[in-house]
Amino acid sequence: MHEMNTLNYPLNSVSIFVGTGRCNANCNHCAGLPLRKYAPKEDGVLNEALIERTLRACYEKGARSLSISSSGEPTLSPKSVTRVLEIAHGMRKEGINYQRASLYSNGIRIGEEENFSREYLSLWKELELKTVYVTVHDIDETRNAQIYGVKSYPSLELVVSRIHDAGMSMRANLVLSKNTICTAKKFIHTVKYLRKIGVDEVSAWPIRNMQDEVDRSLSPIKSELDLMEKEISAMDFRVRL
Repeated sequence: MHEMNTLNYPLNSVSIFVGTGRCNANCNHCAGLPLRKYAPKEDGVLNEALIERTLRACYEKGARSLSISSSGEPTLSPKSVTRVLEIAHGMRKEGINYQRASLYSNGIRIGEEENFSREYLSLWKELELKTVYVTVHDIDETRNAQIYGVKSYPSLELVVSRIHDAGMSMRANLVLSKNTICTAKKFIHTVKYLRKIGVDEVSAWPIRNMQDEVDRSLSPIKSELDLMEKEISAMDFRVRL
C-alpha cells in the first residue's frame, strides 16, 4: 500500500479489500485470484488500525466514496464487511463522512440465501451502505452460471429485489467479452433488460487479464465498443462504459 502522505494528487474514492478470499464462484478471469495468498484464513480478522488510518488519510486527500471488495466473495466474509462499515460509520463523529459506500459482489449468496440477505443487507444499510455492485456476465441465467463456473445462478430479478428490499440500490457491472457481451446490439439488449427488472445503474468494461490489463484476445473489437459508446449517449438511463 502507498503511504498516503506521498500522494500529491486528489482522490475521489478508496477501495478496501477485506475477507478470507473464499469464493462461491470459479471465474476463469478472476482479478482477485493472485491476491488470495495475502488474505486471512478467518472471517473477521482485519487490521482495524490500518483501515481507520487509510480511511482518514484518503478522506483528507479528497475521497468521498468508499467501496468494499475482496480477493474472494465479500458476502462470504460478512463479519469483515460489517466491521469496515462500522469503522467508517464511527468516523462520522469526527466529520469524516464517506457519502457513498458500495459493496462488490457476485450476487450468488444474496440470491440463494434469504435469511442472510434479510440479516446482513439490512444491517449494512443501517451502517450507510448505499449500493451493491453485482457483476453480470450474461442475463441468461444458464450462461451466467457457466461463466461463473457454478451449477446454477439465482434469478437476477430476485437479487435485485432483495437488495431493494433492504433499501439499497443495485448497480450491474457488465464484463464485456467475446464469450458473453460482444456486440453493441447485445449490450443494449442487456442494459434494457436490466433496467426492466429494476437495476438502478449499469457499468461496463472489457474483460481484463491477470495483470489487470484489457485482454485484447477476449475483449470485443473496437468498432463494437465504439458503437456501445454511441448508443449509451442516446439513453435516458445511467450507464457508464
